[in-house]
Amino acid sequence: MRVLALVPGEMETQLSFFPVISQIKQSFANAEVSVVASPGATAIYQLSKGVAEVVPYNFAASNSPADWANLLGIVRDREFDVVLTLTQSWSIALLLWLSGVPTRLGYGGAANDLLLTATVPHRAGTAAYSDLLGLINVTGAPLALSVNVPRSDLTAVESMRQGAGLENGYVLIYPGPTDRGITYPTESWVAILKDFRQRQPDLPLALLQTSEAGSQAADLMSAMPELKILRPETPGQTAAMVAAANLLVGVAGYPLRLANALNVYAVGLLSDSDAALPSGPEGDRLLTLTSATGTLADIAPDQVLKKIWSEDA
Repeated sequence: MRVLALVPGEMETQLSFFPVISQIKQSFANAEVSVVASPGATAIYQLSKGVAEVVPYNFAASNSPADWANLLGIVRDREFDVVLTLTQSWSIALLLWLSGVPTRLGYGGAANDLLLTATVPHRAGTAAYSDLLGLINVTGAPLALSVNVPRSDLTAVESMRQGAGLENGYVLIYPGPTDRGITYPTESWVAILKDFRQRQPDLPLALLQTSEAGSQAADLMSAMPELKILRPETPGQTAAMVAAANLLVGVAGYPLRLANALNVYAVGLLSDSDAALPSGPEGDRLLTLTSATGTLADIAPDQVLKKIWSEDA
């Protein structure tokens, strides 16, 4: 059975879909799963062994007729048996209807009710994935997120860690921003890092700097010159950096989901608009703090530190 999934969203959303891919392959021995994902997020599928092909497509932009027709051609050529779409747009619904895929599944509303073969109501969070899977008789509890880190990325990160003096563990912070462009205040990060420095002077502190981090990383380096900067070039390197950490403290984003998958102790700082994070297999390794006001900046450093040290005690 050949299955296509259309998954808009950035890397965090793509990671949340990994268990769906695993559940399909577990339920159908001959299943081959392909994914259409946003161009900036396709690289995350380097961490999945379950995907046969990843096709980039910009769901958020106003695509040209040529882009739309190219995707239609790809879907037709692959002769998929089932398509799952997380979109609710007329253009994608029409594309799937024209593609000839016999079983077209998605969320209800808009054109989907007219042009797909079956729909389910859209629910918040990953619970909606289970509803979609039920349409192809895939049932049971959702699987835990698991990732496969390429050997080349593990080797590259080991070399980076040795060069930075991080061979024996470290506290890793991920300042973001979130996929909504929100950051946690620099002064709050500095207060947290200084507390770590006072309590654990021999434990190195490191910052996970993604391409979106921008000036905040420079501001943190200026305030904490001993802070080590880790700059991953691939999602696999990000995963390897997270895996080697004693603790990750970060805002909502795909590094927190990686920590969950890799059983790394983590504290997530969330606003009210951030997706809830599932518990990992160990249950107590991922702790979250959601702002009482809904604004990320209103989480006080003392709250973060209390969460960290009370669990450590």
